[in-house]
Amino acid sequence: VTHVYAESDARRPGIAADDDTFVALTHASGARSHLWMSALSPMPGPRFLVAGSRAGYLKHGLDVQEERLRAGLSPSVPGFGDEPPQRWGTLGAGESLHPVRTEPGAYLDFYRGVVASLREGAPAPVDPEEAVETLTVLEAARRSAAEGLVVRL
Repeated sequence: VTHVYAESDARRPGIAADDDTFVALTHASGARSHLWMSALSPMPGPRFLVAGSRAGYLKHGLDVQEERLRAGLSPSVPGFGDEPPQRWGTLGAGESLHPVRTEPGAYLDFYRGVVASLREGAPAPVDPEEAVETLTVLEAARRSAAEGLVVRL
């Protein structure tokens, strides 16, 4: 990411955390990413919409692991991260659209990786440098929203 522009607000009464945010990222390759989240929208939109010059990908809904955790299921249950076909995303353009299987989620793999990293010296499941880069972009988004400017990284 080379440039960050953001708009962010806490709009609901009594809520201190941002509940409506838009972020525009410019990448070194020239590609742009537009990210938006809102706890205020009366209708859920797509979770992911990736638009390319020849095709796109559209995905609705949250990771099934979240709802399964809320329902009291254990991540150790076989198939915990598997998503049913009716919730898969769609890839293509125009009349040529087809479903794309969602890769199974694996929360436990991440936490097992944290344990292995701390206890056995295995590589961390997320490269610490990538985590710092992510935090740098998030801080730039906060600054952009607060000051109303594009932040150059």
